[in-house]
Amino acid sequence: MTEQLAKRTHAPLYTVECASHCQLVEFQKQEYEKARLNAVRARMAESEMEYRTREVIDGALYLLQKPLNVMTALSNNLQRTACGPKSSETPGCLPMGGALDEALEFGHEAARTLRLSLPEDRTAAHVPININEAIRDCLIISADRIDANGIEVDWRASPELPMIYSDEITIRVMLRILLDNAINAIGENGATARSVGVISRVGADRTVEVCIQDSGPGIDRAARTKVFEPFYTAWQSSPHHAGLGLAIARQIVADLHGDIEIRESNVRGSNICVSLPAC
Repeated sequence: MTEQLAKRTHAPLYTVECASHCQLVEFQKQEYEKARLNAVRARMAESEMEYRTREVIDGALYLLQKPLNVMTALSNNLQRTACGPKSSETPGCLPMGGALDEALEFGHEAARTLRLSLPEDRTAAHVPININEAIRDCLIISADRIDANGIEVDWRASPELPMIYSDEITIRVMLRILLDNAINAIGENGATARSVGVISRVGADRTVEVCIQDSGPGIDRAARTKVFEPFYTAWQSSPHHAGLGLAIARQIVADLHGDIEIRESNVRGSNICVSLPAC
């Protein structure tokens, strides 16, 4: 069959065989890349779910602690006044004190149950990571959502960036969260365009810096700290979001001894920048 094809095209046999071999190698490369990205996508989803579970439980414990503190203070105040231990027969004291103690007991039990539900810490090996390769993977994985929303991505990458130390999945989870945040912002009322800018460069003190700029309505100066808190969300078009994404991103960056902040920009929108120490 190969000889017949070579005669029909008047091409040397070795040329046809070489072309077939090159096509096979290229196909194998494409299949390998698809399999690698699918594996990365699955591991990212698993890792992000663990982060979200931990953030939800930590946030719930934080919110639960406030009423527990109030009830504890009230209980202590009752014991110091007319409803103290020696005044248990005072009218109204016994029901009030009993109900308060029961509520405190249930509250502390709920807190203990939540702490037991926290996922176990899994220490992943930190290796040198090329941040540009991580950005590329996130853009490919998010390509369908980017195309579906008609978004144009302008990625300006410094070709020679120092490596950073990280778990390869964790760093991609953080970048994916920031990219998703930019896509969400473009769907909000007040968006001026449908574009996302990504810059990767060497920052101050030889850090590796990644900035993601969206063309959404922007974030009020007063809310620029709150957006990194669990359960805080300013989305209007997507009220179902729990407000955990940026809180997770901040935790990941903190674990890597880096910084994350919202910077001023000369165009409308949000410009979130991450600085990570280089190897």
